[in-house]
Amino acid sequence: MRKAITARFVLGAVCVVVPDRVLAVIGGPDQDDPRAHAVARALGARLLVQAVLGVVCGPRTRRADVIVELAHATSMLPAALAWPLHRRSALVSAASATGIAILDLRGS
Repeated sequence: MRKAITARFVLGAVCVVVPDRVLAVIGGPDQDDPRAHAVARALGARLLVQAVLGVVCGPRTRRADVIVELAHATSMLPAALAWPLHRRSALVSAASATGIAILDLRGS
């Protein structure tokens, strides 16, 4: 299994199951915001769906995976500027998406 798929499974599962802990580790002030928990769960679900597709479809998903991760990372930068309360979470999300994209690129 590709390292990027494993990273998606682990991060996605953690975000879905314990979003409060994820937000606490990040250390942003949004850790008590129920909307932030919902967003963390939604992003975790997206990662899990991507991971399952990566396992089922194999390396054919690699290009799409990189595009999705980089699009997500790019979208988090304006979010970080627009919502200062969620800046740290947005930047950590952008960094993790970029890291997973790099894992995908290194696996090719």
